[in-house]
Amino acid sequence: MPIPLPQLDDRRWSDLIDEGRALIPLYAQDWTDHNVHDPGITFMELFAWIAEMDIYQLNRIPDLHKRKFLQLVGLSPQPPSPGHVVLAFERKNANNKLSLPATTEFAGADPAGTSTSFRTLHEIAVTAAKVQAIQGQNGATFEDLTDLWKRREPLAVFGAEPAPGSALYLGLTQALPTNEPVSFYFRFSNPRSDATERKRLLAEAQARRQSCKPPQPDGCRQNASTNLESAAGVDDFPGHHSVRTVWEFLAQTGGKTQWLPLAAQDTTRSFTLAGSVQVRVPAIMAKSTIGKVPAQLYYVRCRLVAGAYDATPMANRIEINAVAAEQSVPVWKQWKILPDASVSGTAPKAGDRTSLQFAFDQGGNITTLKFPSDDPHAPTFLVLDYQPPLPPKEGRLTLEVVRVGVGTGTPYQTFPLPQTPVDVTTFTLFSLEDGVWKTWVYKPDLTSSHGDDLHFLLEPTTGQVGFGDGEAGRVPPPGALIFAAYNTTRAEDGNIGPGAIQTLQDSPHNRALLGDVAAVRVQLASITNSAGAAGGTAAETLAHTIGRAIELREARLRAVTAEDYEFLAHETPGVTLARVTARANLHPSFPCFQAPGMITLLVLPYLPSARPYPSVGLRGAVTSYLQRRRVLGTRVEVVGPNYLELRVEARVRALDGTSKNQLRQKVVQALNEFLHPLRGGPEGKGWPFGRDVYRSEILQVIDQVSGVDHVVALALVARGCEPQCGNVCLEPTFLVAAGEHEIKIV
Repeated sequence: MPIPLPQLDDRRWSDLIDEGRALIPLYAQDWTDHNVHDPGITFMELFAWIAEMDIYQLNRIPDLHKRKFLQLVGLSPQPPSPGHVVLAFERKNANNKLSLPATTEFAGADPAGTSTSFRTLHEIAVTAAKVQAIQGQNGATFEDLTDLWKRREPLAVFGAEPAPGSALYLGLTQALPTNEPVSFYFRFSNPRSDATERKRLLAEAQARRQSCKPPQPDGCRQNASTNLESAAGVDDFPGHHSVRTVWEFLAQTGGKTQWLPLAAQDTTRSFTLAGSVQVRVPAIMAKSTIGKVPAQLYYVRCRLVAGAYDATPMANRIEINAVAAEQSVPVWKQWKILPDASVSGTAPKAGDRTSLQFAFDQGGNITTLKFPSDDPHAPTFLVLDYQPPLPPKEGRLTLEVVRVGVGTGTPYQTFPLPQTPVDVTTFTLFSLEDGVWKTWVYKPDLTSSHGDDLHFLLEPTTGQVGFGDGEAGRVPPPGALIFAAYNTTRAEDGNIGPGAIQTLQDSPHNRALLGDVAAVRVQLASITNSAGAAGGTAAETLAHTIGRAIELREARLRAVTAEDYEFLAHETPGVTLARVTARANLHPSFPCFQAPGMITLLVLPYLPSARPYPSVGLRGAVTSYLQRRRVLGTRVEVVGPNYLELRVEARVRALDGTSKNQLRQKVVQALNEFLHPLRGGPEGKGWPFGRDVYRSEILQVIDQVSGVDHVVALALVARGCEPQCGNVCLEPTFLVAAGEHEIKIV
């Protein structure tokens, strides 16, 4: 997509010559010979050529300038990103303990047969228990959801109308091990429950915190740049704006069974985002029969204790022993340790993280090695293998870090990385200079860098690391050892299909974490990914970034018009709204008076279905999102509707042969649908706020019901009023709600 810039190169050499000849009589009346043999014309042609070259160059915008223009609007080409997948495991032996630490590596093959590695993002204890039954409880009523779950159809985890007290029961074949992390993974069919919504929630929470920070003096201001200037994420992930849930398990204590609380790490945001719930059972579980499932099972449950959902959470996948994994694995390097090398300090074991000091000969072999480093700022690296030298035998050291090169002291040094593409969120660059470790910081360019700034450039696809010239960015001095610790990814090629990941990888990383990989493999009955990996993308091209900038130019980023407020309210992260209506110059408490500068937003969630009303948390979330986007001088109020209960009293003549009971039910249903806040109204998009109810429309709704001959009598009864034969008026913030209609069929 091209940049919509003006065309500056709009004049050619001949145009400049013609313009120059036309100006001669104005500035030099005595110059009469305008032919090409005249020396003055020759000079004019020369200057026209120079001017044309200047105009041409002025119209040529290099990629470097385009990137800088994009930075001014907060955009830059996105680096390659790894794919994500959920891995589920089954045990063979129920007696032995099997725990898989975070970053355990698994492998699968793409359709071309290329091996693709993934690493887990969390620790997981693989239990022998399996989910055998799933039930829902709403009030005192249980519903068996097992068949829906087995068919992988969406199931309402707390019922169609979630309310405090509703619960989801997971029946397990075996008791969970005590004090070990067991993971359940949930995926939902609700819109905006994916990883994109999770990122939007994190970004909004981070932006909100940044906007609340007071300005700092320049001398106290810390460097906000992180490696590759990517935010690490908010430690305390924002919870649901309203709902609060608890996890419990059925325990055997003191000779009786009772429900006890579970320590749970819930990343699903109370069943609104795809994620895991990791639980630790502190006591022995009890076996019991619950609800509509006759089998005796071990149960854990999630109970809704407070708050209200915007929409019914619908789970389409529930798995035990499941963990999220990423197609991003660390690079590593093995070095030889010379037999006569100087080795000192406490030798690390495989799987330890340690700092160190070392020196190399020209062949890249270690000549000096010390554990740990005396430098307090020295980085730590994961040791995959260490074998000390035993003269005359060489030793070896394997670390999750690679040596990129050796500094030469010259400007614009560049070094290639051994493996690409680079997962830039994991990339860290170090240099070891005369025994002192230095950590470098990534910058998209060095135009604002000073000569002593430890800044570097990175091209993640080709793997080129670049440095400055000593004036813009520091130059690595001669002999400086340059190291990089990072993960590599296959980017879009890592999006392999379902069922492709089946192998626990026998890699140096796994051997350091697990020890005997073969012994762990024996304990695993199966490894599978029920859904394919997704999210892996190639590095974004400059043209695509420019396209995003053009879209951003037309995007609604600020609330100016009423439509802007409605659009941005729907865009609030973590909120699901069915309807939004913005009213200008209206105060919800004084609807009969003009309120200049006031914007009232009337919002409707999907729940409760009969009379949807936003919770306090929902209104607060929308208000907070709009506060940073409103026009200065305006005040925003986010409110729910007021409901006017309307009851229809009618006598209806039925056609001959029509069942009166069935006709009465159909008339009531038609009236309820027409008056419904989300599906009713003349256009079927929900009853408009403040719209009057016309008697003629009610007559038409009844008359259109199949089996009705005509309406004999009709009266509209508003709450607190007498029956009336006219229309019913509504205030601007009101909706109509169907009451108990009295329909007599004659």
